[in-house]
Amino acid sequence: MRKVFVLFLALSISAAIFAQDRSILLRETFDATSFPEGWSTSETGADNWVISQTSKAGGDLNELKLSNTPQAVGITRVITKPVDLTGLSSVVISFRHYFDKKSAGGSIGIATSSNNGTTWSQAWTKTYSEASQYSVVESVSTPDMGKSNVLFCIYYQGSTSNINGWYFDEFEIMVIENIDAKAESIDIPTLVPAGNTDIVFSVQNAGLDEITSFEASYEVKGSKVTETFNANIAQFGVDQFTFETPAYLSPGDYNLSIEITSVNGEQDQNTVNNVFQKDITVAIGGTQKIPMIEHFSSSTCASCVPLNETMVALEAANAGKYTYTKYAMNWPSPGDPYYTSDGGVRKDYYNVSSVPFIAFNGISNGYFAITQEELDASYNSPAFIDIKGAFDTNGDEISVMLDLTSYIDFSNLRLFVTVNEKTTHDNALYNGETDFHHIMMYMLTGTQGLNISMNAGESQRFEYSYDMSKTNMEEIDDLEVAVWVQDINTKDIYNSQYLYEYNEHPYPAQNLTLTEDRKNIEVSWDAPEAGTPSGYNLYINRELVLENTTATSYVIENAVGYQGVEVVALYADGRKSVSVIERVGESLTENEIVLGIYPNPVDNNLYLNTTENVKEVSIYNILGVSVYQNNDFSGSSVDVSNLNEGVYIIRVTTDNGRVTKRFIKQ
Repeated sequence: MRKVFVLFLALSISAAIFAQDRSILLRETFDATSFPEGWSTSETGADNWVISQTSKAGGDLNELKLSNTPQAVGITRVITKPVDLTGLSSVVISFRHYFDKKSAGGSIGIATSSNNGTTWSQAWTKTYSEASQYSVVESVSTPDMGKSNVLFCIYYQGSTSNINGWYFDEFEIMVIENIDAKAESIDIPTLVPAGNTDIVFSVQNAGLDEITSFEASYEVKGSKVTETFNANIAQFGVDQFTFETPAYLSPGDYNLSIEITSVNGEQDQNTVNNVFQKDITVAIGGTQKIPMIEHFSSSTCASCVPLNETMVALEAANAGKYTYTKYAMNWPSPGDPYYTSDGGVRKDYYNVSSVPFIAFNGISNGYFAITQEELDASYNSPAFIDIKGAFDTNGDEISVMLDLTSYIDFSNLRLFVTVNEKTTHDNALYNGETDFHHIMMYMLTGTQGLNISMNAGESQRFEYSYDMSKTNMEEIDDLEVAVWVQDINTKDIYNSQYLYEYNEHPYPAQNLTLTEDRKNIEVSWDAPEAGTPSGYNLYINRELVLENTTATSYVIENAVGYQGVEVVALYADGRKSVSVIERVGESLTENEIVLGIYPNPVDNNLYLNTTENVKEVSIYNILGVSVYQNNDFSGSSVDVSNLNEGVYIIRVTTDNGRVTKRFIKQ
């Protein structure tokens, strides 16, 4: 009887191994710095296929890239090593890709060949019109199925000069299983505020059977949460889920991992794709995001009228949910009379070649209007720079005062402040419009913006004045002041705001102090240096604990762990100051590995001070984009001389785990 059981166990193990080997026929993640062994390229565009030290497609660092240079015209292919398809009538192709659009759409596809590339059979193709990350899972069948020596290729059709590039990662050829759930993505930003964070993720059904339930877990900072989810995911469908238990995170840098542990009450038949990981940075807090709209138009542009009308309707339905600046352009000839050289510089910055044109949060939206869904998605995302201020006038002179408070360390961002007129009429010319909105009159910070750097928890004040009679201003009592903070290199806008109109500056509270007394923390603050607030809002770990209080102190009882405290001064007419911030109990690493880095800020070489055996070093910018990777590190320093100025995250992997730190490149 024992021999029968041992034989049964051996056969069961063998069957499980065979099923696993059988499900994944080919998997390539392009993690090495050189081309995968056995892969090749077609003669056309052979030099365009490279391994890029990026992660634009959404996988881990390093991916396959189709470069736009040198120019290649026609069909260019990257070709896999041979795959044995004996006995198979179809397979599933899965991969991630990122289309870096230039000016037009582009087409890619998958093809197969069983005669060493002499002829190719098309398996799948699609044309993409928008720059974005995409995920493809397709069941394919060609005349090459069932043969023992089959090549697959990813191909691009057209001229490579029409694209900026195309990135590919996590390429798989699979035999479809009955039960196969894929951890598709972790759907939270790379940068999140401290406190409770909802863990949102997506699951794809890569199997034949409908997924009706699954068990999944997330792990971060050594803590693991497992929950069961009801689902209704058909074959190749994708759905999004949220854990009921949020992750409570203090400021720092962490690795978040999602794992699917069972499907429909059974073991998943393909466990290779059950795990997805993402590195995240936790800021000391967060604030309301106000989306920024920059609109290029002209009173001589007839085609601008429909877009203007659509945007006016969007504004009417979303008061307080946007900041808007419109630049009057000098074409079509003779151009808008209110064109300014300031607007011309912004036109060149965004490479605007015709109107209408809209940039939304610094990203081109072309001649398309912002949709309600796009506005809501931006408004409902967190921001990490708070902006508050006010302006007033005296005669034709405008005086502006504004405060910034940052929840993150940053350097080399730009502050932009424009004075706009809400509605103008005298620039009307040929397109039939008589009212024009948010017309930029003058850029107080100059066309390049003011270079600013701040530490987390720091506040800074900025003051400006200008004689508006030198501009195209029609009415001094019809002005608005728009403010935004932008990364001049990536064009990303961190936050924006209109300042309070014709009013006194909302001065913030002063001298916020946290005093620890055993298990309690006494919070105290002083009245602002000027102004008379009606009260204060007190937030602890982003939760409102005192609303419109006249008190200037509070006791946090039995305080445990990270305590982020913010005080906002409240004024008449609904005006608010920026937050003043203090915190205690901050933890900046996810484990006990000791790592020192110096100098910080750094010019050229960043030195690592640790007794651990360092194996890998990765560097990311503040948006989570990889800028450096060394998977076989040796030595004691990293050359960062080629990095732009700014804040970066270095991730060091040792024999005993991983640790992350921030540093500033100056």
